[in-house]
Amino acid sequence: MSSLTPEEFWDLYEETLDEKLDHPHIEISIAGNAEIADELLALYLSGKKSAGSGLVKDYELAGDPLPEVDNFWIILDSKNNPRCIVKTIAVEINKFSDISKKIAEAEGEGDLSVEYWKKAHRDFFTPYLNDWGIVDLDDEDVVTEFYEVVFQK
Repeated sequence: MSSLTPEEFWDLYEETLDEKLDHPHIEISIAGNAEIADELLALYLSGKKSAGSGLVKDYELAGDPLPEVDNFWIILDSKNNPRCIVKTIAVEINKFSDISKKIAEAEGEGDLSVEYWKKAHRDFFTPYLNDWGIVDLDDEDVVTEFYEVVFQK
């Protein structure tokens, strides 16, 4: 795997475009956390994963803006190497208890069921709930970004 910086990786992507993008919003991140980054990355690269979700409360507490259409993410592997670029094509906010089959399927994990989605995300979020002051995860707003992979190397 090459050792390009995220900035060099972005430059390679822009070389494939007819013209440079005007002030794109770019985030650089591993998918999920270090333990599951490569597993989630493989789903992006294979086309099985076209969405990702997070708690609105996490964004608020971190002071981060909520995702918007036309944002770009440079997705890193667990060794922090850039592997693909995804573009946000839609954003939805739903209660955790109201996650739809469409979202579960787009996230591409497990058996693609809502039940699997809820268990996997409950397991992922649970260690942070006390820090976030969350008592009932089912009542929390979840922001889901729908993506398309626009570049991979």
